[in-house]
Amino acid sequence: MNPLSFKQTSDNRVEITLANGSPIATYLFDEKLPKPCFHPLCTPAGHQITAFQPSDHIWHRGLWFAIKFINQSNFWEERPPFGIQKTLGRPECKLTAPDTLQIVQQLEWTSQAIGPVIREHRTIAITAMPDGSRQIDWTTNLEAMQDLLLDRTPYTTWGGYGGLAFRATREVHGASYLLPDGQSTPNIAGQPNPWALMRAFVNANAEAKISVGMIDHPSNPRTPMPWYCRSGENYDVMYAAFLFHGPMTLAKGRKLALRHRVLYRDGWWEAEEFDRLASAFRDTAG
Repeated sequence: MNPLSFKQTSDNRVEITLANGSPIATYLFDEKLPKPCFHPLCTPAGHQITAFQPSDHIWHRGLWFAIKFINQSNFWEERPPFGIQKTLGRPECKLTAPDTLQIVQQLEWTSQAIGPVIREHRTIAITAMPDGSRQIDWTTNLEAMQDLLLDRTPYTTWGGYGGLAFRATREVHGASYLLPDGQSTPNIAGQPNPWALMRAFVNANAEAKISVGMIDHPSNPRTPMPWYCRSGENYDVMYAAFLFHGPMTLAKGRKLALRHRVLYRDGWWEAEEFDRLASAFRDTAG
């Protein structure tokens, strides 16, 4: 077991470390931050693998959750006027086990153009696994505050993105995406799969390998999840893009729940190994 420690500052962050002080992750929330997020995520070897507000897409923030369009108001790109995820009070943090921290947060999604649209109850559990990997269980419960149309930019050569999102730091290179059938590809555009796994190098060092995987829970809408993943020069992203193939309506008062597990580590997982890890999550009750 790898015991955790955490520090919740009075302003805008929860810093999560091992008991010995080694960093694992920081969860950021602030009235000035349009979307709460994890940054940085750190591997056991100390590699910071997330990007925060990169110059090409300043609205990308490590590991975060967002929907692009809600009733045609933009909650993704932060070009005024845009929607925000407003934190309602400080997140509640507690150790549910020596190696697991739970973060519970209440959010209101609101836009100057259309007012409050979503009340969100977010529960995140982050665990330092016995093998040294890190595990994040992210549960999002969205309640519509008005009749809603949830949408995305339709895919042409790009688009379809939204949902749980990961942006890698520019120190990550040579990324490819492994799928359950064992195929590895530089890009995924809407293909449905129970999981997707990024494998890459840090600082172009052939010995410094990292893996970041996202797993879809079968209780999610439109499962198995359509994935949108791209790799390129200083631009590596993964999205659990549940709206990729079309918009979704949500009537006022109705709720939408989404569950994902994120795993990251030093070294590369192989497809068979990661599939066993994914099955352990997918076999849990919805």
